[in-house]
Amino acid sequence: MRDNAVRAELARDVFQATPGTRSAVSLGAETTVARATSTTAVAPTALTEAEQKSAEQAIANASDGRDASYVSDWLKNNPDPAKQAAFMDLMFKFEGVAGAILDNVQRLPEADRARLSGALDNAYRSGAVTPGELQKAVAAAYSGALPGATHEGLAGIVAGTGNADLIETYAKKEMEIIRADGGYDQQRSAAVATALAGLPPDRLQSFLANNKEGMADVLKNINADVDASYSPALGKLLDAAGRINPPTAESLKLFSDSIGKLGENRESRAAAARFFTQHGDAVLASMQDKSGSLNLDGQKKMSEFFTRTLFSPPEFEGQDAFRQDVMSRLQSMSTDLEQHATENPPSQDSKRAARLMGGLVGALEGGFQIAVEELNKRNDAVKGMVDLLFSAKSFLPDLPIPGAGKLKDLTIDQLQKWVTSNLQEKAQKPEDAIPFHGAFGEQISNPDLRTDYDAARDTAFVNRQRGLT
Repeated sequence: MRDNAVRAELARDVFQATPGTRSAVSLGAETTVARATSTTAVAPTALTEAEQKSAEQAIANASDGRDASYVSDWLKNNPDPAKQAAFMDLMFKFEGVAGAILDNVQRLPEADRARLSGALDNAYRSGAVTPGELQKAVAAAYSGALPGATHEGLAGIVAGTGNADLIETYAKKEMEIIRADGGYDQQRSAAVATALAGLPPDRLQSFLANNKEGMADVLKNINADVDASYSPALGKLLDAAGRINPPTAESLKLFSDSIGKLGENRESRAAAARFFTQHGDAVLASMQDKSGSLNLDGQKKMSEFFTRTLFSPPEFEGQDAFRQDVMSRLQSMSTDLEQHATENPPSQDSKRAARLMGGLVGALEGGFQIAVEELNKRNDAVKGMVDLLFSAKSFLPDLPIPGAGKLKDLTIDQLQKWVTSNLQEKAQKPEDAIPFHGAFGEQISNPDLRTDYDAARDTAFVNRQRGLT
């Protein structure tokens, strides 16, 4: 029934436009709504009879063929911004048809998509397309529920405008439909994420702060669609949030809430790894309890984060660099602790640092165990652990590998044999198989700090709350 309804909408005569025209006064009034760019908006001018006819034909062809290239070609052949504004004015009178056309951009090269974004931006700023028309162009409820109907094409055109007011207007409409009717149109979350990725950092921060409940629903549903493994939407949003610097409570929450949605999506994993690489200190600080250890939620989330980014397939671009960042972070923590080697008693700050390091190591081990036991990805987890250790040879050469020697002296094959044999020897207790924590613990000279480290590591490992989101 939904399929038939969508087809009926697409098959509707595109020339049954919404009645009514704008006066010059209304154009001027609405021009003041959006000020996304410094470029002066160009108001629409009247099309000649021939231009009007060709514009109508381009819209009809694009709608019938579900191919925005007809519209892009018209804009290319009519580069005058005033004419383009008039074209967008005409197209958006057809409401849902305009949105459907701009959603069918999959076959267009980037230059053509940029042309569509530029024309939409100018039309919105000049008042040729109003906020109300933009919202009416968004397909009605249930039209986004069909497999693959995520509206990422339309959202990408919107994001490409760089027009913060336009982007927010569009995103709020998609979000409104997601939250209506029990959140049925889950796939629209990808559209919201894609659009918001086009906001500058300050506007994204404001949007996250002012739309907390809506964003919670977006993140709850993101990557839920059958095609989610291939969607770049969450990755784009994480990268945009990563540009909020210094990170805020809202951007850190977005990262934390997205961990359970990474799944097997390569781009989501890669973006999450980039976010942690850039803002890891703030991420860990946001998950600490009063003692300095990772809190219960942080222990679970960081374990799952490492499961997805280090110990389970598929691999993603930048994974080698991420491994090095994680191990470099541990090296830095270890070095800082050694500055307190002779303190008796150690300072509260150093004790907090020891507990945080223990929690991070416990989460790493927990991520490994989740991959082995829950995902049944033993071979992949072993490879991930070996690659992780091997990546640290240059800056942790003296790291002691229990029963195998120092890291600097081991080849990748020897590390592979060490991890594999340990798992085989302790098949009944795989949680004891890889003494990762022991390797770093032996580098902590202060016995009190070693005790704090061991306790926090054990708690984080035990409390990883087995069971992926």
